Amino acid sequence: MINLISKFKLSAFLIMFLLVFESNAQYFLKSYDLPPLTTRTELGYSIERNFDGTLAGRWSIAGVSNSTPNAGSFDWMYLKLSNSGVVSCAALLGFSLADSCFSHIQLDILPRRNVLAGFYRAPNGREKASFSMLDTTCAHFLSKQIMDSLRHEYRQVVKNTADVFTLTGYIQTFISPGDYKNHILASQYSPAGALLWAYNYLPPYPWVDERAFSITYQPFDGTYAITGITNRFTGPAGLYQVFIMKITAAGIPIWYKGFSPMPGMPSDAKKIIAMPDGGFVVTGNSTAFDPSGDVYVIRVTSAGIVMWQNTYGMPGVAEQSQSIIYQAADMSLVYTGSIMTPGTTEDIILSKITSAGGAPVWSRRFPNAAGSDRGYDLKEAPSPAGYSATGKLFHGVSSSDDPFFLKTDAFGKVTSVCQDSLMMQPRLGQWTGDCARQILQLSDIQIQPQVINPTSAERNVCGSLTGITSNNEVPDEFLLKQNYPNPFNPSTKIEFSVPADGNVSLKIYDVNGKMIAVILDNFRNKGSYSIDFNAANLSTGIYFYELKAEGYTETKKMMLVK
Repeated sequence: MINLISKFKLSAFLIMFLLVFESNAQYFLKSYDLPPLTTRTELGYSIERNFDGTLAGRWSIAGVSNSTPNAGSFDWMYLKLSNSGVVSCAALLGFSLADSCFSHIQLDILPRRNVLAGFYRAPNGREKASFSMLDTTCAHFLSKQIMDSLRHEYRQVVKNTADVFTLTGYIQTFISPGDYKNHILASQYSPAGALLWAYNYLPPYPWVDERAFSITYQPFDGTYAITGITNRFTGPAGLYQVFIMKITAAGIPIWYKGFSPMPGMPSDAKKIIAMPDGGFVVTGNSTAFDPSGDVYVIRVTSAGIVMWQNTYGMPGVAEQSQSIIYQAADMSLVYTGSIMTPGTTEDIILSKITSAGGAPVWSRRFPNAAGSDRGYDLKEAPSPAGYSATGKLFHGVSSSDDPFFLKTDAFGKVTSVCQDSLMMQPRLGQWTGDCARQILQLSDIQIQPQVINPTSAERNVCGSLTGITSNNEVPDEFLLKQNYPNPFNPSTKIEFSVPADGNVSLKIYDVNGKMIAVILDNFRNKGSYSIDFNAANLSTGIYFYELKAEGYTETKKMMLVK
């Protein structure tokens, strides 16, 4: 009887262990490295949930990369990911000089194109505000840029409920010989990419310099709000402070206000989001109370009246916030950024506060002694529930900054050893000011960047990624990954996923279409698989590998170099 009870307890423990393991295994921190796989820099500036008919959906990351081959020293980077972080396709877009992508969205109208925003650099070295549209296979569809002789760039793109997308950033304006000031730039396009309007927003004084970093659509009244930094309220060459400008759907200014924790003190805005009551929340940074820097969060009404504004931080510690989201389930706000104590590296943070008054709920720090990291953007994740974030992570293997995909539970946790808990003290802010704006109309041109589709290496930093090699997580679609490494000699790894049980075949062909190897041809349970292929007996050349499974067929090219 005792033995039976012991066996029952052991079985119950194993079942509970497996359930807990499966649950925790869905949360992870993973980085991506593009070739060549060392000393190259890739940064993830923007993360989006891509809808594909499943609850979990898919994800995509946009940013910059200087991997090779490429069009220029830095290119736009786009990675399409499964819910488990598997790369299904990637793209680099650019011209001959350094280009940067800062934001992207996915349109809802089929075929669900992605819009990327940033700047492509002209041959004279000047940044040009541009957007590019990619299809679901990472293929280029359309690119356009603002037509102006001076410098300008986009920093964010958003869409409304009809897939009309609006972009913001900043544009140089000539004041006098040798004197150029930055002004707010915004433009709007149809889902097909036709220009609806584009404006340079002119301040009341020629010495005003300001840059817009973020825009949000407010479905409550169909308006938009733009945030960034301005010296309008501190005078010529004065300190920069946060501004919010609300505009109509046609781009006409409604109101413009400045904000800072204290009069005359600096503040910085990174992201603005719409709230259900018609108001807005802005996150950024300020050194008003601590010269090392604190997180700064403001909540205003639809009329721009401050409901509350707080800074968050610890004395002598540098904290930054780059992005923020609103969580309707518990009416909270979650932001990501970084923290750095003296003598340590910069680490990713994820923090939750209440939306009613900004009271801290929890904060997580993700330590990495190998180098400095930072969170740039995040979204709420539905299945499993929690948060998804991206940014830059220094990985010791790549010896460089790589984009990361972080998935946490609803409390910001991955595993008990992956993050620490923090408590950042809030301080109340108090200052606001008003100003007006005029508009100057702009036009655009169509451009054609060079497009390259690289193969990325995926590295687990923390947490368990079931479904990649253990075949425990059920994939939501067929997927055949690019072999890695490629080119290879003599072995390479081929990974694929099948969402249903059935017969699966994986075969190798030469350039003449002759089948030269059968790697797999039998029944397989639904899941993800990794197979090593050894080509020691083959000659240098191009080969093809073909996956067939239950009506699905896909072929990819690989190169053997001996």
